[in-house]
Amino acid sequence: MFLEYFPGMSFAHRADVRSKLLAFTVVIVATFLFTAPLPNAILAVGALALLFSLGVPPAKVGKLLLPLLPIVVLIVLFAAFSPPPGRADVSDVLLYAWPGGHLPLTVGGLLYGASLGLRIITMVCLTSALVLCTPIEHFTALMQTVRMPFPIVFIVMTALRFVPTMQHRSEQILDAQRARGAKIDGGGVVGTIRAYTTIMVPLFSTGIRMSEDLSAAMLSRGYGITKQPTRLLTLRMTWRDPVLIAVAVAALGLAVWLRAHGTWML
Repeated sequence: MFLEYFPGMSFAHRADVRSKLLAFTVVIVATFLFTAPLPNAILAVGALALLFSLGVPPAKVGKLLLPLLPIVVLIVLFAAFSPPPGRADVSDVLLYAWPGGHLPLTVGGLLYGASLGLRIITMVCLTSALVLCTPIEHFTALMQTVRMPFPIVFIVMTALRFVPTMQHRSEQILDAQRARGAKIDGGGVVGTIRAYTTIMVPLFSTGIRMSEDLSAAMLSRGYGITKQPTRLLTLRMTWRDPVLIAVAVAALGLAVWLRAHGTWML
């Protein structure tokens, strides 16, 4: 599950949610500062290494990235035939063109498409790593610390808990269907889609039942009586957080300096 907290004792697990969000923001901004594929490849490899350092098995990382493969391929193809304006020595190197000179395929387009695909991989891996190493209660405490309205805090907290719960429930339904002899994994892509339609009715009924139970529990506990409920968790920084913040700020400054000097730009 990539939307559920995975306990651990790594540096990322022990860091404060505020410093982790700052580092996450810096890396995401850095992916948009460069159009060449090399820096985005470095960031993508770093994001994958972070997932492995959190104890995620390679098989689960593969399950995370495999659905992204068609999207990445399409993005690379679309970008390859519409390169961004850049240096003439790279972007204007023609590889192929349709009759009449339409839709030219250039080296710059391929490089830019690869950069976009690596950017998506980096963002997905980093988002998964952030959720894996940070308990939901820490996100809730951060939103309460910045005085975010409690209804918004409750919506975000419920959504973060609801998605993994529904994932677990869908796996239970699939296992029950397989035990009854249903061929879930056979028949190719079309057969798999048809087989998965059999789980939609019990999955939706389970979601509706869960929402009704949640609303009843909220009413019985006096939801809405106080605008800012008492915090159950107080965020505290350790020695790891100043180090992480300093590295993040230095990395952002270096990325901005490189962008200002035109480094790693197409």
